[in-house]
Amino acid sequence: MAKRSYNQYCGLSRSLDLVGERWTLLIVRELMSGPKRYSDLATALAGIGTNLLAARVQQLEREGLIVREQLPPPAASQVYELSAAGRELAQALVPLAMWGLRHRFDEPRQATEHYRAEWTLVFVAALIDPAAVAGVRSVVQFRLEDSAAALIIDNGRVRVAAGEMDSPDLLVITDLPTLAEFAWRTPRPDELATRLRIEGDTATAQLLIELLCDRAQPPASAGEFR
Repeated sequence: MAKRSYNQYCGLSRSLDLVGERWTLLIVRELMSGPKRYSDLATALAGIGTNLLAARVQQLEREGLIVREQLPPPAASQVYELSAAGRELAQALVPLAMWGLRHRFDEPRQATEHYRAEWTLVFVAALIDPAAVAGVRSVVQFRLEDSAAALIIDNGRVRVAAGEMDSPDLLVITDLPTLAEFAWRTPRPDELATRLRIEGDTATAQLLIELLCDRAQPPASAGEFR
């Protein structure tokens, strides 16, 4: 597949030369929650053709944004994960995702639209200051409509795991629009109590409320760039 270029000497255009093709950034999003097998990517990215997925993965690997690793036995599977440059790109996607949650969620989810809870939680996790969870080990299970995923906090590191976890410390049940709103707009504690259903360990619940309420404010509006 021929590589296309905008032929512009600009940081944005050069970035788009690399990651501006359809599906490419969604592959990066999938790897934000950890290493994935090729089959995991194919399952999550419903609608992408096998040949196109292979081409996108090969390009990302060739450009040094993802790396291929071999898991040890008994798994012995080949997986893809983000490189250091890929993780930096993933961080750059967080403001774009927040913009989408703020401006593109004014219409309800369509019946034809796929959804996985980890797609939202990887960006929520990216907003959490590692210093705020230093020394904390906790599992927060989220159920968002018809999908589930968990935030796993492990001594300053926050990662996302798809599906239901065994014996989580906290269970949070809500709908996607509510969590999307709280992802970009810092909520008040009383809003969390009334709009989220929270069950489980009281200390973990308080930690979650503090993380959602005390994080940094959303980026300045685009009007300030005029």
